[in-house]
Amino acid sequence: MKNTNLKNLELISPKYERDNIKLGLSRVKKVLQGLDNPCQDIPAIQIIGTNGKGSIAAYLENILFEAKKNFGVTTSPHLFDICERIRVNKKNINKTDFEKIIGLIEKKFAKYQLTPFEKIICCALIFFDNKQVELIILEAGLGGRLDATTVHKLRPIIAIGNIGLDHTEFLGDTIEKIAKEKLAVIEKNSIVISCNQNSQVENLINKKVEEVGAEIIWRDSVSNSFELGLKGIFQQQNASVAVGAIEALNKLGFNIKEKCISEGLKKTTWRGRLEIIDYLNKKIIIDCAHNYPAAKALSNERSNWDNEEKGIYWIFGVQKQKDIYTMLKTLLKKNDHLLLVPVPNQPSWQLKDLPQIKEIDFEKIIEFEKFEFAIEYLFALKKWPPNNPVLTGSIFLVAEFIKFAKKQKFKY
Repeated sequence: MKNTNLKNLELISPKYERDNIKLGLSRVKKVLQGLDNPCQDIPAIQIIGTNGKGSIAAYLENILFEAKKNFGVTTSPHLFDICERIRVNKKNINKTDFEKIIGLIEKKFAKYQLTPFEKIICCALIFFDNKQVELIILEAGLGGRLDATTVHKLRPIIAIGNIGLDHTEFLGDTIEKIAKEKLAVIEKNSIVISCNQNSQVENLINKKVEEVGAEIIWRDSVSNSFELGLKGIFQQQNASVAVGAIEALNKLGFNIKEKCISEGLKKTTWRGRLEIIDYLNKKIIIDCAHNYPAAKALSNERSNWDNEEKGIYWIFGVQKQKDIYTMLKTLLKKNDHLLLVPVPNQPSWQLKDLPQIKEIDFEKIIEFEKFEFAIEYLFALKKWPPNNPVLTGSIFLVAEFIKFAKKQKFKY
């Protein structure tokens, strides 16, 4: 990269970041050693899984904030601003600090050719070290075994979200291969917290825990006595994993009170997760269902909506590497309409690329060049749909729609 001005950082481009994925720990290990291993004595909760990692991190962040702990969090990807990825006590790293640290890494360690994600993890650990945090929350990126977050050695607690098929081009084409890559982070004496998984994944977790001499705590969904800030039945499992991780922290001496847990869960927000956007006095639901497990969770959620049998208008866009077939078969039901849109600035599925799928009524699919045109189409209908339309698929599509809706709000 030519300079470290964040306005020009190619890191901001999701496509650039994706195209430069190189899983492995050797590069990042050498860089952190050259930086005197920042945060090496600070314990971390590492969050792995396919779906729910961001929600688990958000619940933990809010509980720890209520408990007035001094802690750092790193998550990915970002919705609007790359500084979202590194936070201390719920406050994003400022651009000046980000530029300064990234500049140092690029100047001193250019020969190691770190990937964008690796640079961010190194930046996070340096920043957390400077802020003298007492605890770190590390949301893994793609996998586990070769994920840059795993370079941090002191990870006594492993929190596991739902494990399913995604990123098969990097992690393997079966649940077993993907699970093994993720579960490789479990080490001797780890306290492992997991929600209910499918039986194959549960067996693999139990086997790994037994092999290495770790402890596994299986969590059912939290009870209705907890009020959750995030919508969706599936959030009860994510919240439960977060609560389990907090209980594990208490075993390590953190002394986080029950009141902080309930208040933290209640105050948690996470943009783009079953969020209702008020757009020109009409409501549109947005959700980052970017893979099959997330689509399945969204479909299950839909079954609880009033009048759902009358059909849903889906504004849907996913990148070309995603398994669109299983996602569409999961989401689309009788009386539904699909408004297929591209993910802005990403290679995306188009209607011409879709072979006929017998479970899908192609007469109810309309393709648009931009998601904005799909929104215009909805407003041109004689009546607004009986159920709020749902914009879903890629997190980058959701982010662009949120920005678009905000601009329109200030126009009128």
